[in-house]
Amino acid sequence: MRDSAGLRGRFVDGSRGALAVVMWTPPPGVAARFAVLHVPAAFEEMNKSRRMVALQARAFAAAGGCVVSYDPSGTGDSAGDHGEATWARWRDDAAAAWTFMRNEFPVPGVLWGLRLGALLAASVAADAHFAPSALLLWQPVASGATYFNQFLRLAAASEIAGRTGPARDGKMLRTTLAAGGSFEIAGYAVHADLVTGCSTVNLDAVALPGCPVIWRESSPGAPVEASAWAQKIAQRWEAAGVPVDLSAVSGPSFWASAEIEESPALIAATTEAVTRQIAPASAVDH
Repeated sequence: MRDSAGLRGRFVDGSRGALAVVMWTPPPGVAARFAVLHVPAAFEEMNKSRRMVALQARAFAAAGGCVVSYDPSGTGDSAGDHGEATWARWRDDAAAAWTFMRNEFPVPGVLWGLRLGALLAASVAADAHFAPSALLLWQPVASGATYFNQFLRLAAASEIAGRTGPARDGKMLRTTLAAGGSFEIAGYAVHADLVTGCSTVNLDAVALPGCPVIWRESSPGAPVEASAWAQKIAQRWEAAGVPVDLSAVSGPSFWASAEIEESPALIAATTEAVTRQIAPASAVDH
């Protein structure tokens, strides 16, 4: 049996302060064949997903992958307050983490995003700075506007926000946004520029990725199949010449569940797809 994957953390220079980074590397005897940058989900979804991200990173490492995951500005152990985070800053964070990974691991690179992080990853995949060998999407958010509309509804519910007074309505929150202010959603301070910047991004309208796309969804119900809107976008991208490997597996909505959950089927399907695309044949040394 091989030793476990290497695990280490450090801080790297971001555009506006230090970014906390965690790295998984292949165990002894396994050659490094590809590198993966994980662009995380946002808010509580990021916390709910940390275990799944770690399990997937270890699976990649066993197959010869070097994985880098980071906390965006204002989150986790990275510099800044959450209320200062903007969409532009989070894009800059992804670019800084990508540069670090490419310098640290000079092997084919994969850009892997989850939920809102998948929308961000898809929106930058065509940028010359990134030019990934593959784009991996886990349960991507369809549009930033829809995502934050749902978040605003959470903020308007006084019991969710933990308030005893009257709930704020959507109009009041939109007024706050228009003034460039910030507000609190389920315990998170949110800057207006994060909402307005993200709300201009739609997965169906991003620049076409210049690389193959691996798209995986986890479905707790039956039948197990990719969502209709995902199939529509995949068909459009393929018609434009972008190879898309889209499928769903049976598993929990781990990013939104009340308890921390795992989806072994998603990890297995993702590892197989990435190693087949990036490190085929003998992906692991024997």
